[in-house]
Amino acid sequence: MTNNLNKHFNSIGNNALKNAETSVGIIEELTLQNSKGNLKIKGNSIYTLLGVKNGQGIISQLKSYESLNELTTERKKVVNKLILPKAELNHLIEEEKTSTPKTKAKTKKEKKETTAEKKQVVEMDNAFNKSNESVKNNAIRTTANNVVFPFIFLASQDSKNYAFENGKIKINTRNLAKNVCQSVFGFNKEKADVGFMYCNLTMIIKLAKAVLFNVKILQSTETTEATEELENAVDEISKGKFDETKEKNIVSSISSMLDYLDKNKGFDGILQVENHIFSLEEYGQAKQDLTNNVRKQTKNAKNYDIIGSVAVEYNHSKDFKVNTFDELETQFNKTFAIK
Repeated sequence: MTNNLNKHFNSIGNNALKNAETSVGIIEELTLQNSKGNLKIKGNSIYTLLGVKNGQGIISQLKSYESLNELTTERKKVVNKLILPKAELNHLIEEEKTSTPKTKAKTKKEKKETTAEKKQVVEMDNAFNKSNESVKNNAIRTTANNVVFPFIFLASQDSKNYAFENGKIKINTRNLAKNVCQSVFGFNKEKADVGFMYCNLTMIIKLAKAVLFNVKILQSTETTEATEELENAVDEISKGKFDETKEKNIVSSISSMLDYLDKNKGFDGILQVENHIFSLEEYGQAKQDLTNNVRKQTKNAKNYDIIGSVAVEYNHSKDFKVNTFDELETQFNKTFAIK
């Protein structure tokens, strides 16, 4: 009999859109096999692995977890003990780490032989990691990880509340909470009578997390995802040739973020940005060159610093080495005897 899961996984390639469609196909196959009671390995089913009797207990079980690490442990368990074995991809299963017994000290000759062996292994590993097989294996494991929570979500639902159509998943929104409909599909359930909505892979992952994760973890993952997106955007805009358009885009982004910090009283962050500006080498040197001209012409009679676009007398300045606004307030009040 053809192993459809194996067939789907081995069709994963370097086309992101095609891979997303294939992932939906994997979710469909897992759901189909589970509904028929065929998705079992060595007595393990999705229910026994999650520690529940049936699909009705899944949501409350997963919502009871208060850390992302706990959910990650459950995901790995489902991937390694159910999905990959069922797809006959046992070579991709991550073995649980166990402590190894201590061995007696090696002789000088044994150490020399071991070093040579390690060198050979490293050379073999480097060659393997560069191979297409390694890339494909990583892609397959990533796919397996991505389909876990969508599959678990569907396993928690009545079969009447979802359907698979043309590479998409049709979900009955009337069975979902108001906040879930708003965050995933963008509509107010109290103002709009919406029945079924189509989900691609990205949306079904977002929906699964919105239903299965508790609020604390959702907020944590949303913050992490937002941070990663910001880091990626900063990394992307910082690459390549510098030009006036890029400069304007960077300034606009930084200004928006500083406004956000200001409105939310993120004074520690703003202070750290100020401190960083004063530590800039090229910019700092350019400003120092301007003030040096005044010093030279007046024979040091007039000493200025430029803060922003304002020139201030250097002799009257006080430098506070602080990183937070509370530290600045404390040292400022102490220096000037503010009561």
